[in-house]
Amino acid sequence: METNKRYHGWWVVFCSFVIALYGWGLGFYGLSLYLVALQKAQGWSPATISSAVTFYYIAGAFLVMQVGDVIHKRGARPVVIAGAGLMGVGVLCLTVIDRPWQLYLAFLLMIPGWAAMGGGSINTIIAQWFNRRRGLAASLALNGATCGGLLFAPAFAWAIDTLGFATACMAAVAFVLATLWPLALFALRPRRDGEHDAGDEPSAAHDIGGEPMSRGQLLREPRYLTMVGAFSLGLLAQISFISHQVAYLEPTLGLKGAGWAVSATSLSALVGRLAVGLVIDRVDRRAASAAVLCVQVSAMIVLLSSESLFGLYLGCVLFGFGVGNLITLPGLIVQQEFPRRDFARAVSLNVAINQLVAATGPSILGVLHDLSGSYRTSLMVCLALQLAAAILVLFRPRGAVRDA
Repeated sequence: METNKRYHGWWVVFCSFVIALYGWGLGFYGLSLYLVALQKAQGWSPATISSAVTFYYIAGAFLVMQVGDVIHKRGARPVVIAGAGLMGVGVLCLTVIDRPWQLYLAFLLMIPGWAAMGGGSINTIIAQWFNRRRGLAASLALNGATCGGLLFAPAFAWAIDTLGFATACMAAVAFVLATLWPLALFALRPRRDGEHDAGDEPSAAHDIGGEPMSRGQLLREPRYLTMVGAFSLGLLAQISFISHQVAYLEPTLGLKGAGWAVSATSLSALVGRLAVGLVIDRVDRRAASAAVLCVQVSAMIVLLSSESLFGLYLGCVLFGFGVGNLITLPGLIVQQEFPRRDFARAVSLNVAINQLVAATGPSILGVLHDLSGSYRTSLMVCLALQLAAAILVLFRPRGAVRDA
């Protein structure tokens, strides 16, 4: 058995961190930067560009459903290399388009990249190398997503402002491909026979024979539905609040103050995922998920009951604690309750459904704000969604089946 210090899986974690850093940087946080740049360059309305973004998320969800199976059959290396390349080509296409319909074509190229570099892909990659310490490994890898907002997006924004949109995109894509492709070639090799983390059994000892459950069978499993439903509700509230966070805070904190609050939320997300990652392999994952959601419920209560600077910042910090964990925890619940053979398909399907549901959130909160004249009703809806998610995730019908 290889010692822990030499275990190649930790290179896989590092590579997955970089994948998430670039994937969320270009394919998630970068969308708001593209919106502003295209609005200035082309004069297109935010509604025109936002409709293409909605298409990006909805169409992307159907590709995300497939990514776990593709990685399982073809390996992670070609999926990530091809996905990153298509993401880069799509971003470069944004710099030369001059008709709104062409925006959809550029996003069509970016969608496979988002699938290959998103949560479903990374959870599947980590699962191929880790079992006993999968929670810690997944938490470390997916912190790249948070750093995509903390590091990559601000650097990209600075480059756009300094160099211009086209030059900044070319520089960003060149940097991403020049660093990620060699790393993926080295790190994302297949696992060799007998190679496993210290303390883990060889994976064959945990396999249950037969074909993986179909997506239809998964969606008929009550314990799977309670998990998917809970995280769909939680992420619906989360994405909705994040998309309106600056608009909600700006009247009280000002634009700069709201920006600092967003940074505090991101830092709290980083700390929260690390903190949960250190203990999640030793606790019940559904109970931990409910606890994380309850922290976000408390954040909504603080934000609704206080208009002071301290209260608003505290609410944002509490909310941030759960931001990263809601994309890490579903895969860990699947590991705890389903055979290994079902992991890739179950995780990818969950990510796709979560994405489809969450894509409607920003519009729903906008409508609620317009109807009520304030964000108070919107925050109350977020609170109710998170509370419902915390309760639902605790239901685990039928016996759980671990792969360990």
